[in-house]
Amino acid sequence: MSGRPTALDRGRAAVEEVVGLLDLATVEPATVTTDRLVPVAGVFSGRGTARGTTRRYGGLIAAQALTAAAHTVRPGRPVHSLHAYFTRPGDSRRPVTYLVETLRDGPSMSTRRVVALQRGTPIFFLTASFHDPGTGLTHERPAPRVPPPEEVPTLAQLLADAPGRLAAVEQMLFAFDARYIGPPPGEQADGERAGEAHRRAWLRVAGKLPDDVSLHAGALVLISDLPLLLSAMVAGHPTAWGPGDLGVSIDHTVWFHRPCRADEWLLYDCDSPWAAGGRGLATGRLYARDGDLVATVAQEGLLLTRPAR
Repeated sequence: MSGRPTALDRGRAAVEEVVGLLDLATVEPATVTTDRLVPVAGVFSGRGTARGTTRRYGGLIAAQALTAAAHTVRPGRPVHSLHAYFTRPGDSRRPVTYLVETLRDGPSMSTRRVVALQRGTPIFFLTASFHDPGTGLTHERPAPRVPPPEEVPTLAQLLADAPGRLAAVEQMLFAFDARYIGPPPGEQADGERAGEAHRRAWLRVAGKLPDDVSLHAGALVLISDLPLLLSAMVAGHPTAWGPGDLGVSIDHTVWFHRPCRADEWLLYDCDSPWAAGGRGLATGRLYARDGDLVATVAQEGLLLTRPAR
């Protein structure tokens, strides 16, 4: 036997990592000191990760903040939206403390505000709203027609001739299986026009998660940040993806349209309607395999790219 990990081993490791990252510890409010007074409904701590650079991955802090907010909302009331701002870079190797404030608990909706702190300093703010589903008008944008994930190359196949880039992309995706439709991450497609190009990929957690609605919502937030800003950095622009390029998230918004499983294939359709002044806007839609629209995402970021050579 070669001793190489099997798909089952990798799936178990992926699930353990995602569950571990979203398994927050409860903190006694009296032990938390800040430079401001924040009335809190709960205080939680999320662990860091040694992956990648010391700059904390934005999707992780947003997912942990949403999980913290969900811990203070009554069971059975799912999240329908979150709006977040990244105010300072976080250190990925250090834990983050999340202070949750109750803004409202109404007959059908609850609203929470979350402040994320490291070393007593706010680095991130999130507002999340939870809603008891009702009835009313129904419509949705249909999913684009794309090949099923089984017919799309794996990352290893797509980047077989670029092992360094493969390692970098796998580091970014860590516990997720991704199948990119079209060019590899960071590359241009022939004839692309800025503002019109789309980046599409099938994504899922690489193993089976427990049946926990809040856990799947948190994992969806992790997925929502993976390829999104890159669509603003490269789509239709003569820019080569590499270590010299940098996209820094400023804000992130997710609208959750219906519950879904993050361990089943989700089609992520990303585009960038605007970029100027050193900033870019990226939007995306996440579809279940049956074509149902499960979430809409928007993100603005600072774009620091190398000039074309």
